[in-house]
Amino acid sequence: MQSGVFYSHLDRQVRPFIELIDFLRSIGIEKDLALPAIAVVGDQSSGKSSVLEALSGVALPRGSGIVTRCPLELKLRKSFGGKWKAKISYQGVVETFEDPSLVEIHVRTAQNTLAGDGVGICDDLITLEITSPDVCDLTLIDLPGITRVPVTGQPEDIGDQIRRLILKFIKKQETINLVVVPCNVDIATTEALRMAQSVDPEGARTLAILTKPDLVDKGAEPDILKIVNGQVVHLNKGYIIVKCRGQNDINQKISLADTTRLEMEFFKNHHHFR
Repeated sequence: MQSGVFYSHLDRQVRPFIELIDFLRSIGIEKDLALPAIAVVGDQSSGKSSVLEALSGVALPRGSGIVTRCPLELKLRKSFGGKWKAKISYQGVVETFEDPSLVEIHVRTAQNTLAGDGVGICDDLITLEITSPDVCDLTLIDLPGITRVPVTGQPEDIGDQIRRLILKFIKKQETINLVVVPCNVDIATTEALRMAQSVDPEGARTLAILTKPDLVDKGAEPDILKIVNGQVVHLNKGYIIVKCRGQNDINQKISLADTTRLEMEFFKNHHHFR
């Protein structure tokens, strides 16, 4: 719940710190002093965009290949009774808008400006601040999806470029690593979790989000439960399993509100995951 006495108290206590950290980052302090952050990491097609969409309530760029081509600082700010509004800033450009459907267009424009048209990446930060009564106060940094094989137009070392960019964020001891892993792959083979383990071998600051539980092979559900219970790869912050909106849901124009309802029904009725 994002209302009531507890949330109001939490908001008063935590929000000033979030705003201070954001301000320090905006003036470049992070070049000399590591600041607390939550970095979102995942292999390509892991469901990372869907997780961020569920948290922010807006559709971010998605598709095949590298979709996140620049680090995206996503600032979510709860407003009590105010209208939805957003501000995007990058390389001296600042634009405000009040239509959630324009988020994807603005982010793609920013990425094309910084990384060029095509499939290249760039280290420059894009900041997207969303103010809405339907979000909680949270700041996340979305990083490019990890790839292994370059596609047409990409440099041969694109995989190494992405890994270097991700390591810049996740190696800092002040960073919580939010690792997105699909349920329908072998968790031991995911590069995102392997990278997180390399900088956080004790799992003290890594939280894993398991996606796509509806795509798990029949009979493999007990193996997923072992992962969720920390019996395969131990993480102090544990695992959360979610079912977000997929491409077919988008094609059918299923709203985020309906997606949340369907997710609750899925877990409530699933023989293994309920």
